[in-house]
Amino acid sequence: MFNLKILLIGPLPDPINGCSLANQTFLEYLKKQNNCQIKTINTNTDPKIQGVQGQFNWIKLFGFIKVYFEIYKIFIAKNIYMTPGQSFWGVLKYAPFIMLAWLLKKPIIMHIHGNYLGTQYQLLSGIKKKIFKFLVSRSSAGIVLSRSLHDNFNGLLTKDKIYIVENFANDELISSEVIRKNSDQLKLLWLSNLMEEKGILYFLDALILLKNRNVPFEVKLAGKIEDGLEQNIHQKLTELGESAEYLGVVYGEQKKAQLLAANVFVFPTYYTMEGQPISLIEAMATGNIIVTTDHAGIPDIVGSENGYLLKPRDIASLVDQLENIANNLHQDIEKFSEFNQAYVKHNFTEEVFGQKIMNIIVNISNPKA
Repeated sequence: MFNLKILLIGPLPDPINGCSLANQTFLEYLKKQNNCQIKTINTNTDPKIQGVQGQFNWIKLFGFIKVYFEIYKIFIAKNIYMTPGQSFWGVLKYAPFIMLAWLLKKPIIMHIHGNYLGTQYQLLSGIKKKIFKFLVSRSSAGIVLSRSLHDNFNGLLTKDKIYIVENFANDELISSEVIRKNSDQLKLLWLSNLMEEKGILYFLDALILLKNRNVPFEVKLAGKIEDGLEQNIHQKLTELGESAEYLGVVYGEQKKAQLLAANVFVFPTYYTMEGQPISLIEAMATGNIIVTTDHAGIPDIVGSENGYLLKPRDIASLVDQLENIANNLHQDIEKFSEFNQAYVKHNFTEEVFGQKIMNIIVNISNPKA
């Protein structure tokens, strides 16, 4: 195989989020390939600089400017792989990279980690819409996370340029032996930022109702609390008492321990930019029953064989479903746990993720091969 000189442009840890974790995983995959030379431009700015995702922020912009000093790396690379944001400003920040790569006729592979790019394009008008289309359409290939998210590139790229690469679970979460789950009572886990649109308030309210029905459970919650929700969330946690524990942000072995200790993973998201949450795949890899919503790209990877898909923002269904699982916990663990582990092992490994992206890059670089 011919030699590939790949430049990865996108956020890398820290902080850790779905996109930065995916980029780091792909970077580690590339390092193992004998035919690759890899450079990176880390677009993560100082995590202390706060702002609302997708909205313009002068401070964040000035923090990003230093990233442009690495633009010279485009001259060296043969293939440009980038993971920009999905908003107008998220794409515009990458404009210097896109324009230089396009002028130098370097193939651009644009990987979108979410489900808002197409919506943003439709919401734009006038010069902003033209700029957005011009920048995105310079790509030689666009990657989405699943079949349902294919339309994000509608009007921006032709269908033959759109590819699907599903997310993954980290290798350390995939066991060579079957993980056996405790079936004494519900052991619920929340493992994501505690954001309103991720469904955290619905989840906590459902747990309060579940407690009032005298259904025994324990719940662990891990993730960063969204600004402005701290008082509301802590008030609800106080109402739940000893049944609930907030762990803060967890990583590595602590995160793995929580995934292994749980038996039901709950994620009632209706997040506007939701794509295909890595946390759901991680939860399946560790044998958990999944309770989530029929939203964005989730139904492409979670079905009736993995757990339960609910309508977004339906607290009554969430309470009823959790009570139903509690009443049939042993049977549900038998039904879902081992299947979910095998499902991830065969479809959502780091190797599969890296290889799919590599195949796209090779195809774009050498289309006649």
